Amino acid sequence: LSVRNIASEREKIKELIADISHQTRTPLSNILLYTELLEEEIPSGNQDSLQKLHQQTEKLQFLIDGLVKLSRLETGIIVLHPTVGRLDDMVVTVGKIYRDKVRQKGLRLVVDSWDETEPCLAAFDEKWSLEALNNIMDNAIKYTKAGSITITLRAYEMFACVEIADTGIGIPQECQERIFERFYRVDKGRSKLTGGTGLGLAIVKHILMRLKGELKLVSTPGQGTIITITFPSCEEDTDR
Repeated sequence: LSVRNIASEREKIKELIADISHQTRTPLSNILLYTELLEEEIPSGNQDSLQKLHQQTEKLQFLIDGLVKLSRLETGIIVLHPTVGRLDDMVVTVGKIYRDKVRQKGLRLVVDSWDETEPCLAAFDEKWSLEALNNIMDNAIKYTKAGSITITLRAYEMFACVEIADTGIGIPQECQERIFERFYRVDKGRSKLTGGTGLGLAIVKHILMRLKGELKLVSTPGQGTIITITFPSCEEDTDR
């Protein structure tokens, strides 16, 4: 394909994504609104079907939002703006966001505090890097029945890493290379029980690609999973 054809195809994709987002968001929002109104009017003992409708509509809305987000990342429509910032502050933020959610599931959250005298600086886009960490945390909580989730920050001369380790069910070796593909399921039956869209880790992969960072997974079935994301220490590194 010529450069002109590629640009043309990208514009078509961009228009399609915009149309999908616009045409579906309003109807789904209206369905959720009317469902909530009906739930208020109908006695609590007769709301089972409405609650299921509400849950499925929210899931569909979340799925469409995820597909739009992933497609925009893949095609380069979303532009990330990495700047040098305090990675240690972002790790603390993630810990605060998930503290209650982890406890509610009966798990232990460990956030390795940054005990260095200097801040841990790295080049990252705060909004999208936080989304990547949130998606990893959501997965860790979803697939960990007992034990703990640990967030660790490590700094090196040319890069810094955030490591999220869980004591969950783990991922078989033969599935690990595909786990960051959209809609890939290790166990379809298990995925139906835990929910989710199958897009979270794919979004993580494309965020790290846009940031020119790295993504690494180590997992042992029955013991847990460790996902490490790496950010350049200098802003100039992201422009290579």
